[in-house]
Amino acid sequence: MDKYERTTSFRFPEDIYSKLDILFEYYSSQAKRIGGKEKTKTEIIQEAVNELYYKMINKTQDADTVDRINRTIDDKVNTSLNSLQNKIDEILFLCIKNDLGNKLLYRCPDFIKCPSDREKALDMITEEEAEWDNALEEAMMYAVENDVKDKGGK
Repeated sequence: MDKYERTTSFRFPEDIYSKLDILFEYYSSQAKRIGGKEKTKTEIIQEAVNELYYKMINKTQDADTVDRINRTIDDKVNTSLNSLQNKIDEILFLCIKNDLGNKLLYRCPDFIKCPSDREKALDMITEEEAEWDNALEEAMMYAVENDVKDKGGK
């Protein structure tokens, strides 16, 4: 008795045992397909009891409790989505900035002189702060602020 305080045994009709066997085979094939752990018959019965319990609770819950739970879940989901949206906006900002920087470099080949060897090129990329990068950052921030003002004002 290492896990549970009590042990219970039940006798089921044969059709329940056949359904349990079908469920066991289903979960076993799913586990083999995805390489997971197989469910035991005890775990299947526990899941069935839990599902029945949740079904009963949902029938007897008052609308206020369900509404509070839904609002809590909505808040958590919205927080996660806002975080994801912020990351997407940041990536979009950097992509647009990179695109503008590439256009600037391709349109003005004398703007940044091509280095004479590979070492100088790597040093230029990794060590030097590019003035055009700062200018692009300012231009992007100005565009974002004006876009927000235009959308908010209209």
